[in-house]
Amino acid sequence: MLKAKHVLLVDDSSTIRMFLRAVLTQQGAMVQEAEFGEEAMHLLQITDPPYHLILLDLILPDLDGIEVLRRLRATNETSTVVVLTGMGGIKSATAAVREGADGYMEKQDLAIGSDHTEFFYALEQAMEHRAGLVAQRQLQQFKTDFYSMITHDLRNPAGSTLLALQLLTWDEVANFTASQQELLSLAMQAAQQLNNLINDYLDFAKIDAGFLRIEPAETEIVVLLENAMRLSSVQAQTRNQRLTVHTPGAPVYGWVDGERLKQVFENLISNAIKYTPEGGEIDVTLAHDNQWITVEVKDNGFGISPAQMNELFEKYHRGASRTVRAIRGTGLGLYVVKEIVEAHGGSITAHSEGISGRGSIFTLRVPIQKAASVAAPAYETVAA
Repeated sequence: MLKAKHVLLVDDSSTIRMFLRAVLTQQGAMVQEAEFGEEAMHLLQITDPPYHLILLDLILPDLDGIEVLRRLRATNETSTVVVLTGMGGIKSATAAVREGADGYMEKQDLAIGSDHTEFFYALEQAMEHRAGLVAQRQLQQFKTDFYSMITHDLRNPAGSTLLALQLLTWDEVANFTASQQELLSLAMQAAQQLNNLINDYLDFAKIDAGFLRIEPAETEIVVLLENAMRLSSVQAQTRNQRLTVHTPGAPVYGWVDGERLKQVFENLISNAIKYTPEGGEIDVTLAHDNQWITVEVKDNGFGISPAQMNELFEKYHRGASRTVRAIRGTGLGLYVVKEIVEAHGGSITAHSEGISGRGSIFTLRVPIQKAASVAAPAYETVAA
């Protein structure tokens, strides 16, 4: 099986490398070694044809083994990769298989049996079946099919439902009874939530594939923010919350992608409403100078614990508390927000004392590039 095969050992333990070299060369393999991840990447780049087999430790002094695997698989689907884990490293090994590893084994099992039968059997299975590569391709096909289903089978009817409810609200709401208006508000919230979930997933898929597009144009930010507030106002009213918007007295022009920035506003305001109890308050403030547009969304809700702050804008992140877990969401919204804001050359930050009732403050900044000189008195709108 291994006779005349080129094998690369990547492990920072000289003892492990010595053991594996002895075992593999007895089978006729031609073995090279690397102690560090960067050293392994160099050997992978200069070796042609590629190694038949790579034995890769997941914990290296410089690069994480998963990162080595990810970079390897970006250009090489030929080499069989078997990852080596410490005791109880099954979770990490499973993550490696998702990144394209073809098998894994725990280091404590390497020397089982005087003839190393189980070790060679595991290598043979990995080299013959290439399970990691197959799984990776299947996962990619699943993601493609799921994206298509979301786009064509869910987005259109969900969008049509929301539009119909909006038209009904704008044209007929005065003729409804109080109970009918309440039911309509609940339907609007549900439709908006469904659309937000769909859009979050579709945007995440674009970002994940590197296809997020920003198409900036000169845009009036006050109007953009007010448009973003419309559905949020309904959502706040049903929760008896006071939603207040503070804007400058003059139009504020920025060179932004209006639809994308409106999406950011909607997400941040909707989040503030969701994570603030009934009867709470949300304040949205727009300010600017010659260089930056700044929008602050402040609430007096549940707050964010210090332990959650570092992961707040990561994909799939959800708060750990029981109260937050009870609120539905994908954990993608803030990740998408961060990507959109950063694509504009801006930044977004969050501040919270982690105390319920003192809430959170989200602050986003994007370059303004252009500003208006029209003067008018400042005003604020109380939406609920």
